Amino acid sequence: MRPFNFIFVPQGQEYQAVVKGLQPVQLSNIKVLAIPIGSEYLSVYLKEWLKSEVAKNQSSIQVLVLGLCGSLSAHLKVGDIVIYQNCLSLISRNSSQNLKDILVPWDLDLALALHQRLISSHLVCGLTTDRVINSATEKQQLGQLYPVEVVDMEGLIILESLTKAGINVAMVRVISDSLDQDLPDLTTAIGRDGKLQILPLIKVLLEHPIRGLQLIHSGLKSLAILQQLTKKLQQL
Repeated sequence: MRPFNFIFVPQGQEYQAVVKGLQPVQLSNIKVLAIPIGSEYLSVYLKEWLKSEVAKNQSSIQVLVLGLCGSLSAHLKVGDIVIYQNCLSLISRNSSQNLKDILVPWDLDLALALHQRLISSHLVCGLTTDRVINSATEKQQLGQLYPVEVVDMEGLIILESLTKAGINVAMVRVISDSLDQDLPDLTTAIGRDGKLQILPLIKVLLEHPIRGLQLIHSGLKSLAILQQLTKKLQQL
């Protein structure tokens, strides 16, 4: 497996965990980029990046996406490592489309190579949404309606943008919240520019103390595993 040139990771705590995981070894040939949290701005960011000299100067770009995701399956618990095989987005429940026909594949060779090296990982299909899925009930419904096991806010946007540009890309994530876990509604804490707003976040956590504490607990566990995962990946 060829080494990755770039690592994309959502800005904030996820980015910090990945950078900490890479710190023991200086990898001058791998650039870690903090991308906007799932938003319209992510598409703008990717378009600008693809036009940049950094991207143009790489003769053979290979991108690894790292981060956290939510579980839509009872079989995936907080801290589990998942590697994406396919991805899809929310569609109208009245749509006549066969869901399996609109699955978008990640680079299969990369996914299988990573899965072979990360023995405890799970190969999954992911759902990309434009908002945080905070209700356990909704997560369970989505897991039943769609042929997916996990949910995130960036995957399909990155996959379609980079694949269209002819760039090989793989995504590895860590489960940060379980299927039966209710989350505080973080929508108001994410700015239009895809950045997490600290004061609105604190307000949301204070308004929902029990859910907030559960999120902090599961978040810290998953971030620690993301950091360990990054260390392991740089040895592959």
